[in-house]
Amino acid sequence: MPNPLVYDAVRAIGTFKPKFNPGQSRVFSDELVVMGTGFWLRDEKVLITCAHVIQNLLGAPLELTGLLVVGKTGNYRRAVIANVDIEHDLAVLVLIQDNGQPVSDSDLQAEASSGLVLTTSYPNVSAPVAYAGFPLGNQLLNNLHSPTYAQGVIGIQQRQVGRRKEIQISGPIAGGFSGSPIVKVGTDEVVGIVSNGPTAPGNQGNIFMGVSWEHIKSIAALANS
Repeated sequence: MPNPLVYDAVRAIGTFKPKFNPGQSRVFSDELVVMGTGFWLRDEKVLITCAHVIQNLLGAPLELTGLLVVGKTGNYRRAVIANVDIEHDLAVLVLIQDNGQPVSDSDLQAEASSGLVLTTSYPNVSAPVAYAGFPLGNQLLNNLHSPTYAQGVIGIQQRQVGRRKEIQISGPIAGGFSGSPIVKVGTDEVVGIVSNGPTAPGNQGNIFMGVSWEHIKSIAALANS
């Protein structure tokens, strides 16, 4: 059977940290640290993740944070932070070519071709949803750096927290799933993005919140404006 559509749309978000390694006769060796998950929106050609996944990189020196990278099946490309919406826990990343310019045209089209689309309505309570990502960071990585797929159900159709709209999901969750797209099972329709547990980002448990597709739509439009 083919992979679920959500499975192929996700990317690992991490950093490469240079370290001195005289044992391998190298001045530096790259150590990958996976921090969370991101995903492509196909039509908008935008790469989305959670703000809290990359927040520690904002304004910090490269020597301490490492180089921001986005990867699939073990292949990683450099990225930069383009837009951040702390209030709605969203961020847009842009892939960078070797010459330092943003990935564009056919290269960008190829990257986004496996992406997802935004829904136009909230799913009903008890509707099945799916998500895929990189829980527990490096701990569960295999040689192909495959994402982990999981399913849950809509617990509360919409929660309003200030100006932030959330969807409550019942399903297995752990740190590293942050930034994973939540889709209607069997479709490529994004209804939200995995953001946080009941008390804090990345908590392990069985109930978590997804930031609404409406906010994802807004930051994608901003990125393309």
